[in-house]
Amino acid sequence: MGMELFRHRARAGIVTTLLAFVAGAVQGGAPPSGREGAECATEGAALSAMLDTEYAFAERALTSVRGAFLEYLDQDSWVLNPGPKPGRVLYEAEKDSKDRLTWYPAIGDAAPSGDLGFATGPWVYTAADNGKQLHGHFLSVWVRDAECRWRVKIDGGISHAPPASAEPKLPADEAALTRGELPPPILVSCDAAGHAVGDFRETAERDGLASALRTYGRNHDFLFLTSAHFPISGVGAASAYLDTHAIAGAWIEKARGRSNDSTLAYAVGVLTGRKQQSTHAYVQIWQYDSRVVNWGLRVLLVNPLPP
Repeated sequence: MGMELFRHRARAGIVTTLLAFVAGAVQGGAPPSGREGAECATEGAALSAMLDTEYAFAERALTSVRGAFLEYLDQDSWVLNPGPKPGRVLYEAEKDSKDRLTWYPAIGDAAPSGDLGFATGPWVYTAADNGKQLHGHFLSVWVRDAECRWRVKIDGGISHAPPASAEPKLPADEAALTRGELPPPILVSCDAAGHAVGDFRETAERDGLASALRTYGRNHDFLFLTSAHFPISGVGAASAYLDTHAIAGAWIEKARGRSNDSTLAYAVGVLTGRKQQSTHAYVQIWQYDSRVVNWGLRVLLVNPLPP
């Protein structure tokens, strides 16, 4: 596919057999003007706005992938390329390419407070020189700034074989916000969400990732992403996969954040092996569940890194 493919950086994460290219799409939204001091949307309206900007960002990338990312990446963003790297630094050093990158959201959700959300869906990268295509799924974490604009905080993804059929798009006006009671103030003040992240890490390191998922994964809507495999829905299916494809190591966090109402949280980092070398990159998305009065893993992306 030419050296341009090896150099290109994008949301899709790692194309393992090609030393980690990928392409992705993420966040965005054409920056609105005159929004200083405005009251930003919350609940379903915020989710719709986030998805609208996802589609707008994908449209912008048809003109320039590099330009689109520089327009919509948050100042403190992280991009998996293949490990977590400061996003804007990567794309500022990138050159424009005529290769084509397309994507759209198939799943998305946001905190009721309307300041943090995520989206995932399929991407397709087409090399300009020979038309060869790569396929995968992206995962983006979005944050809303003070002017009500959505920006990409974390961009990652996986690569896999071409799908047998196209995945349905998630229209912005049809997306359903996950609703439920807000976490009790006492849990927020003692950072119970952060404790859940730490407890998951300790369980995964002690008992294995499959065991940790069975304890901390959300049973009804959990999604697992790893390269060379299509997205895996459900804790049972993901833990069964990990029983035969073990992923182990120490979880070293690079960044963490949560929504203003603490219903949604994220973490990004790497797994390291016995020699302290990074073996995998990861992104975690946690969501509060009032039925169990605790936070559970909604999405987990774990990608192998080149040796």
